[in-house]
Amino acid sequence: MNIKFTLSLLLLFVSQVAPGQSQWKQNCDYTIEVRLDDSLHILRGFERFVYKNNSPDTLKYIYIHLWPNAYKNDRTPFAKQQELNRSTAFYYSQAEQRGYIDSLNFSVNNEERLILINDETPDIAKLELKKALLPGEQIEVSTPFKVKIPLVFSRLGHTGQSYFISQWYPKPAVYDALGWHPISYLDQGEFYSEYGSFDVRISLPKNYTVMATGNCMNAEENARMDSLALVPAEEPKGKKSAKPAPVVKSDKQFKTLQFKEDHVHDFAWFASKNWIIRKDTAHVAGNNNTISVWCAFLPQHLNYWKKGNAYLKETLHSYGDEVGPYPYKTIKAVEGDMHAGGGMEYPTVTIIDKAASSSLHSVLVHEAGHNWFYGILGSMERDHAWMDEGINTFYEQKTTGRSTLDSGKKKKFNDYATLALLQEHQRTKDDQAIEQGAAAFTLINYGLDVYYKTALSMAWLEKYMGANDFKYAMQDYYKQWQYRHPYPEDLHKILNKHSAKKVDWFFNEALTTKNKIDFAIGHVSHQNEGSTIVVKNKGHQMIPVIVDVYRNDSVVETLISEPFKDKTTLKTSPGLDWDKVKIDAAIPDCKTANNTQSSGIKIKLLGGLNREEKELVFLDPAIGYNSSDGIMAGLILHNLTLPENRFKFVVMPLYSSRGKDLVGGATLGYSWYPNTLFKEILLQTDVKSYHLGDRDNINLQEGYRKIAPALHFTFKEKEVHSAKIKELSLKYYQISEDNLLATLGRDILQTQNNNYSLINYTFTDRRAFNPYNYQIELHGNGSFQKLSLSSELRIDYNKPGKALYVRGYFGKFFSNSSNPLQVQRYYLNAGYSGVNDYLYDGTYSGRYDAGGLFAQQISIQEGGFKIPVHAMAVSSSDWLGSVNLMSDLPIKYLPIRLFLDIGLIPNPSPSLNDPNSTHFIYDGGVEIVLIKNLASVYVPILMSGDFRDYLSGAYGSKHVFTRSISFSIKMQQLNILKATTLLNRLIGG
Repeated sequence: MNIKFTLSLLLLFVSQVAPGQSQWKQNCDYTIEVRLDDSLHILRGFERFVYKNNSPDTLKYIYIHLWPNAYKNDRTPFAKQQELNRSTAFYYSQAEQRGYIDSLNFSVNNEERLILINDETPDIAKLELKKALLPGEQIEVSTPFKVKIPLVFSRLGHTGQSYFISQWYPKPAVYDALGWHPISYLDQGEFYSEYGSFDVRISLPKNYTVMATGNCMNAEENARMDSLALVPAEEPKGKKSAKPAPVVKSDKQFKTLQFKEDHVHDFAWFASKNWIIRKDTAHVAGNNNTISVWCAFLPQHLNYWKKGNAYLKETLHSYGDEVGPYPYKTIKAVEGDMHAGGGMEYPTVTIIDKAASSSLHSVLVHEAGHNWFYGILGSMERDHAWMDEGINTFYEQKTTGRSTLDSGKKKKFNDYATLALLQEHQRTKDDQAIEQGAAAFTLINYGLDVYYKTALSMAWLEKYMGANDFKYAMQDYYKQWQYRHPYPEDLHKILNKHSAKKVDWFFNEALTTKNKIDFAIGHVSHQNEGSTIVVKNKGHQMIPVIVDVYRNDSVVETLISEPFKDKTTLKTSPGLDWDKVKIDAAIPDCKTANNTQSSGIKIKLLGGLNREEKELVFLDPAIGYNSSDGIMAGLILHNLTLPENRFKFVVMPLYSSRGKDLVGGATLGYSWYPNTLFKEILLQTDVKSYHLGDRDNINLQEGYRKIAPALHFTFKEKEVHSAKIKELSLKYYQISEDNLLATLGRDILQTQNNNYSLINYTFTDRRAFNPYNYQIELHGNGSFQKLSLSSELRIDYNKPGKALYVRGYFGKFFSNSSNPLQVQRYYLNAGYSGVNDYLYDGTYSGRYDAGGLFAQQISIQEGGFKIPVHAMAVSSSDWLGSVNLMSDLPIKYLPIRLFLDIGLIPNPSPSLNDPNSTHFIYDGGVEIVLIKNLASVYVPILMSGDFRDYLSGAYGSKHVFTRSISFSIKMQQLNILKATTLLNRLIGG
């Protein structure tokens, strides 16, 4: 075979299968007519699109996106992703609040054709072609359609009679060199669509204002809009927001507005009767048109939006200079409801969620910037989210960073906090590689890695290449790939073309690494002929480092290495006068404290984030109270911060006003993140020392001292989206107790030393609906052992925030002592208070109080009964089983639950005449929730005889009700050294 011919065939084959190599793209031109029924929240429309096959392939079918069907039921991919991200609003919505698209009747070249829809993905249809579509040919597809507009759960929706219409019409999927891309609508993860032209006519009541993709072709409407832009608005007084606009009835007369635009891949429109309208114009290099700049916003947010048009113009000039000229005649921004982030971009128009208006500058620049990275460069965002969100965030930060329109204090703090959280995720190995599909990320990592880590990495790349080379490369990328579908390979090729140094490390390492990025300044030697700086790469990726050399806080030289894995040496210019070297801030480094040649400790008041060059230690005032020590005052010395340190400590010395000496506690820990069988291993030691007793004898100080070392293992889950948490704890206690004894008419202090061992395994499933957990625990010493199994289940009602809470407990007691009095304090208890807490793990204000308010503090442990029982009144030396029920009431925001505890216990009191019997015990009443999952008050209404007899005997029959009321503060459930872990779980990690 002819070699030349073989190579030609090979090149042709590669051009068909390799992304970024094809020079063709499909084209789709739309004509749409739609009418809004704002009484029923329905769109009725008719659509025609001409689809041209510019590919070298013959097409036998076309995939059609029917994205409104994402809101059809709670089994769609959108609904499942909502549940995965533990968002429950859509699940709890009523049928009439959801949405769909129907009344479809597809014709191809005027011949009716059926579409195939899978029940599992009702937002994707397959349109079979009667005649195959050959390369170079085109077809006309038409269909009527009806859209039931949902409430705003994501992007498409309405709030009252304000409408946010996006992803609303039947739309062909993209066919490119990799084939078809039918994708379901998702909240996390955006879109991929074919370019073409749009001619859209929208009919709706006359008093609506419409902001849409493209240019309004109605002269009368344009005049109306110009006049609205001049209407003065009521200025809010001081910092107060203006009053919301009153509800306006819809005009009975309709108008039809026509919008046109070319070279776009989407069309969105938004309609309201309440907006304030503002207009401006802009001129940018490379666009001969006068660009109309529009903002539409709610009256109550006038103060936030005063500079809206200025932000849009700033974006036009900044992105135009850095990337390339804006090609369209208009750019618009509207305020509304959009629950898939702070804003969402569409060609020439963007929507900003009203909740994000307080951060309008950065949000608006970001969303308007998507006209370049999403609108004009239509990359496959669903598979390569960083090419859209991450690169755009980089240019957003460039734009706002050099802006003179705002002080940017709030944005700087938000960026500071975000970077600290990104560092935290790297250190704990919770972050993810950038280069993967949007749906593969956890909710928090979609923001941290896709947006912010990519933006930092782009800044890193820019400094590595040099600002000019980088700028020319990105401008070339924009010029070559506008109105097309570039892949990472296309950007890679152009960057290498414009760089004197290969940028392969960026695509092969920075975008794909799962390891933390951690450079550390090592040995530094000052020499006149050029100082040497050793830099260690603790992450061991093949990546370059950038080191800034400072003199008096000003950068006098920047040193850039070639990619390296372990260690490199850089050299300053001869004779350079400098006083500090530091890893450049553009690198997404996970630890700033080792980024300079100097190390040490810096003490700060209170607490905060740590992006400093030294390890931070915080010093805070502390105050406390318990009935034995009285008022306590002292200090808290800790290093808990974000990002967290591997070695963590909290030390709290307190002065006891009653004991006249020092008390307090401390906890110290060190974490490993092996990323194998275990996600984290925490070695921790807790220390406590407080007084006990009623303080009658001030010369003899009752009290306890505790040292408890522990190993906590958190198992690694295979699936990053897993809601499961498996934890194993091994703990050892050394406890010394000083107790007063009356001997021969005088008090003496007796010290008792006890050691205990504990093994606990806990499994938690934090799934969105009906979450549950269980734990198995064995602890004891040479005198006794306790084996217990407890479990909690939340059974969600079909009403948000309301549920039935079920707790089950079974415990078995084993005694190794011949003397029952020796182990009596360890018996299984129906109720649990301070006197039962012999491990001193809980926090009680009156640990041994027999009367007064603090005597009524309980913990939901062991039997979980709510009656505050002291001593061993309702306890068992054998076994105990109980079920604790709590139910929310079906009244919104009412912080009241009903509770019922039932159990079986043998020989619940040593004084009973029938010691071998089994007693059925119960209590029930009302729980008042003070702080959700943290503090509650329990008011029993009914109780079994064992509890009633105890209360009557201890306090008198007149005080049974008042002494049965209890409260709980669930502090013992918190491990302060895992505060950042709890924060990550709270915000979706």
